[in-house]
This record gives sequence, C-alpha cells and structure tokens, in this order.
Amino acid sequence: MKKFSGLLLTAVLLGGCGTAVTDSAEDDKVNGTGGTETTETEAAETETTETDVESTEDAPIEVTDPTGIQLYMPELGLVKNFQVEDFELTREVLEVSGNQVLEEITFGEAATIEVTEWTESSMNMLIETSELEGERDISIEGLVPMSAPVVMIDEANSTEGEWIITSNGETLETQAGTFEDVLVVEQVLKSESSDQVTTMTRYFAPGLGFIQEKTVVANGDDKQESVVELVSYK
Repeated sequence: MKKFSGLLLTAVLLGGCGTAVTDSAEDDKVNGTGGTETTETEAAETETTETDVESTEDAPIEVTDPTGIQLYMPELGLVKNFQVEDFELTREVLEVSGNQVLEEITFGEAATIEVTEWTESSMNMLIETSELEGERDISIEGLVPMSAPVVMIDEANSTEGEWIITSNGETLETQAGTFEDVLVVEQVLKSESSDQVTTMTRYFAPGLGFIQEKTVVANGDDKQESVVELVSYK
C-alpha cells in the first residue's frame, strides 16, 4: 500500500524592504571624491525588479496548446476514485492555474494537498502538505512552494533510481475503463544492504493524469505486489 504523507509547510509572507543610499555613495557625496551616487529612486527600482523576479519565478504559465507531458495534466473539477487493497483513495482537482494543478488527496480520514507543475517535458511537485486538511478555501497563489521541486516525470531522466519514461503509447485496462496513449514511468530502487529490489510503475492518461500505480518488491524468489487502481472518475 502506498503511504501518503505531507511535508510540513510554513507560510512565509514576502514583503518589500526599505530603501537607502549606500554608505560608499553617501561618503563620496559628502567628501566630494566623485564616484556613482545611488539614489533612493534607483535603489527602489532595483529592489522592485528583484521582487518581481522572485514573485514570477514559480508563477503559472498559461497553457493554450498543450503538448508533450502537458497532455496528461488533469482537468479542473476532475474527481478520481482509486482502490487501494480494501480501501478507497480520492483525488480531486480543486484548481488549475496555467500549467499548475492543485489536488486534494483523501485516504480514509487523512487529506493531503498537492500542487504540481506541468511542462512540455516534465511534471514536478511544487507543494505537498497535510497541514491544510479540511480546508476548502485555498488557492495555488496563497501557498508557499517547497524549497526545491520534486521531479516526478522528466524526459531527460535516464539515471538508475530516477523516474524514467518507458512508454507514452500504452493501452491500459482498469475498472474505470480502457485508456489509450498512456504515459508510463518507472522507478527501480535497489537496497544497498540486501537483494531487495523495489519497482514502482505509474500510469498517466491524457486529460486525467495519474490513473494507476503498481509496486513490486522482490527479494530473491519472493515477490510482493500492490496496486493503486482507478475505479471511477467524473
């Protein structure tokens, strides 16, 4: 069974800083030694530019003609129900802003919020938190991204241990129906202290995103398999 857990997220409000003339420029001005004076206006303009760069660095990008990995981005309002052994897991898309998607994942009484970013060649997780459990009045703009995105899909991945794309044209049958042009990514983790090898395979359908995960844990001839499978969606 896959364990869903959130990273603790601290809300940080970013504000502007005060402006001032630099000490060296002020000394030059007073002593008449020349040099370049930094005015309050110039300092303010510089700080405004830096703030703009920071605020737009992780800003959503409008998707008008999705291509590549963006074809698998889930749509606004989508609700997907999964079977995990004897339990049910639900993923609901609460917001789509440009190329960023906010989903609430509920598993029993636990809830996790995820924000993912979809580009032509990759999908990254920007936010994962369980601190907002039960909150419905949330938005991508009001959440603070993790210090470093977690790469979930990347066409450039090729190193052992990474999520590697193995196919983008699979046909997958699930309880919710049969899906074409399914994107398949796989991660293989080998234990350093034993012969155990864990293989995780995830499947993504166009317009739906994640629809299935299969995990196989092999230790010699002993193999254990678990599946998270889509059973319905609307």
